[in-house]
Amino acid sequence: MRILAIASLFLCALPSGSMADKPKVSRAAIRALEDSFDNRLRGIWPEDPAEVLGVTQGAYISGNGAVFLSELNLAPTAGISPFHPAITKDEFTRIHAKKLSRLPKLKAVLEEMLLDSSGAPLDSMPVNEQITVGVTLFYWRGENTEGLPAQIVMHAPKRVLASVKAGTADKATLATALIVEEY
Repeated sequence: MRILAIASLFLCALPSGSMADKPKVSRAAIRALEDSFDNRLRGIWPEDPAEVLGVTQGAYISGNGAVFLSELNLAPTAGISPFHPAITKDEFTRIHAKKLSRLPKLKAVLEEMLLDSSGAPLDSMPVNEQITVGVTLFYWRGENTEGLPAQIVMHAPKRVLASVKAGTADKATLATALIVEEY
């Protein structure tokens, strides 16, 4: 009886071992995309770059997909200092106009980043999972944010992204599968 009890306990423990499988996407693959995203965001406007605040953070969530988040100041300006004690109304007006003008290009680059991430290094990620890119935009206290989102999140299934990137599906397919959320 004792041996039967031990054997049944052992058999019950076997399935739980398979639950701890290695992730389908390595940390090195996520790190490579984090670095790539930082470089892409810094290079959108090379003559007057946006400021990437911190570094892109990425994670792979098994069964859901890969998520990449960053924070960006679309229109860096002189900050508050003893020599520049406040941002003037004129500066806020220029900052607002600049951010509004840069928003369409930022969205286009985020879409390109999604398409590019559907291949290597996320080759091992299942095609039914999502790839998500999110950018939180920086604003000064008191800044006019009318017409500007606080955050942009884009995601689509890897299958669609890879098909469009490979040329086996057209941009219209991407337009129907791509979800863009602005908060």
